[in-house]
Amino acid sequence: MNVSLRHLLAAVALLAPLAPALAQTPVNERHALSSGGRVEISNIAGSVSVRGWDRNEVLLTGTLGEGQRLEVQNSANRVQLKVVYPRNSRGNRGAVLELRVPRGSELQAGTVSAALDVADVDLRRLQANTVSGGITARGQAGQTTLNTVSGAIRSQLRTPRLELRTVSGAINAAGSSGGEVAANSVSGSVDLDLSAVQRLDVETVSGGLGVRSAGLQPGGRISLQTVSAPISLALPARTSAQLKVSSFSGSIRSDVGQVERPRYGPGSSLDARIGGGDGDISITSHSGNVRVDLGAR
Repeated sequence: MNVSLRHLLAAVALLAPLAPALAQTPVNERHALSSGGRVEISNIAGSVSVRGWDRNEVLLTGTLGEGQRLEVQNSANRVQLKVVYPRNSRGNRGAVLELRVPRGSELQAGTVSAALDVADVDLRRLQANTVSGGITARGQAGQTTLNTVSGAIRSQLRTPRLELRTVSGAINAAGSSGGEVAANSVSGSVDLDLSAVQRLDVETVSGGLGVRSAGLQPGGRISLQTVSAPISLALPARTSAQLKVSSFSGSIRSDVGQVERPRYGPGSSLDARIGGGDGDISITSHSGNVRVDLGAR
């Protein structure tokens, strides 16, 4: 082997570990945005982190994988950011992005298998959608919608209007969410720890359902439904509502009222007045057990 060939092979060996790094493309996009404007971001794989700040501009940093490119469309009131992947990108590293958005703006984020993490934000509206990537959200938003197919949802947002939907991912919401809350799951569990609610609607098929709330606002309504999963509801003793519970084959336990069972056939029900009976609480389960706790807070 001659000297030149040896030198060439040595150079290739030294550069080989750097190939993945060289295949990555740095991202640094900065765009002005009017107050209350809209930010849209879309990424298939990797991760997206969103943080809020006090500047009237959008900043996107991070890296793109091999063959990926960033498509940008912007105006005074809207900034759209989309990672475009090559057709044969299986096995390639996904884009890793961090997005800064102004206070009071509207955010719409969508991913496929990329994790989505939103924190320290103060948004007019938040809408986040993933397929298999998980969603975590912290901060504040005037209206919030979080949707996944198989990814988990964890929310600690302060928001008066919250909508959570998944197929098989678990849902967990805590913090100061209240007002109007809706959650829907097929096989994923739903665990909610809420402030006082005006309207709460939760449905699951086989996922367990647990709700704790600081109270029911005057004239408010709570509706909880499952097919084969257990339901637990915890409310303060000062709650004022008419409580109606029914189960085909599951048991019912409640701190108030008397459980009724038919003389012949399965099923049980409960109809009781809590306090002044101002609001309405309806709980329905086909085969899951139901537990109603008063005085938990």
